[in-house]
Amino acid sequence: MKIAYVVGNEDPTDPDPDLDIPFAIKAAEQLEIDLVFANWNDKSIAWESFDAAVIRSAWDYVPVREEFLQFAKNVETKTKLFNSSEVMKWNTNKTYLSILENKGVPIIPTKFANNLDEALPAIRWAFEKAPAVAIKPTVGAGARLAGKASTEVEAIDYVKKILEAKRTVIIQPYILSVDDEGEKAIIVINGEISHAAKKVPALTKGGHGDAAGQLEITTEMRDIVKNISNAVSEWNDLLFARIDVVRMGEKLVLMELELTEPWLFMQFRPEAGVDLFKALKHRIA
Repeated sequence: MKIAYVVGNEDPTDPDPDLDIPFAIKAAEQLEIDLVFANWNDKSIAWESFDAAVIRSAWDYVPVREEFLQFAKNVETKTKLFNSSEVMKWNTNKTYLSILENKGVPIIPTKFANNLDEALPAIRWAFEKAPAVAIKPTVGAGARLAGKASTEVEAIDYVKKILEAKRTVIIQPYILSVDDEGEKAIIVINGEISHAAKKVPALTKGGHGDAAGQLEITTEMRDIVKNISNAVSEWNDLLFARIDVVRMGEKLVLMELELTEPWLFMQFRPEAGVDLFKALKHRIA
């Protein structure tokens, strides 16, 4: 069985290595899978030669999202792709947060802005709810172009940079629990919770959503995963998912739902690689 582990181009000025790779290699060897690292930018690759392609660290897609989505759609005509191009289409634009909220998923209070006129009242609204504001692009990866603003002037500066990149802006009150209790990443393989990790707060400590340690799976984690699974119609078709949550008040709320190219923090549970490829083998048998 020949599987494409799909990666992207690395930026030497902004290193963001795929730390799942060693665990994926070991799992593939254990299951006698021919694992090939394939760059989605390489037009010479014969995707029909693979039994399946799994999108992993294709983190350079952000500035060329439409091209990436067309690539995914094309690959899907030649082999099985995980997750599907249709999932990637909606999941690579974080406006999905409002859709999930309408389906009963608790999220951080969020407003979107396509220009500065829309952003200004949203910034003031967010400062009414918290002493700081989080500004992010709707299409982004690794916290790039995102920031925490303590003043309206600072927030406007972040907004302008995102608008200059021709992306829609996300404006949220900054959730203080991110800096102490931390953002929690819940990793799901083939519909089942595998493990969880605490993330380094990228907007205050830097990095690209790096791991700070392993977390115990709790009942409230299971509850929010179940809630999200009921809201996502393609849930049973997903090979993998990462659900990033944070505590707001007394409950966990969704920060991001990563279904396209999430780091799965396999260092905290190496068996996750085996589970991933076993599920893949079963799906394409």
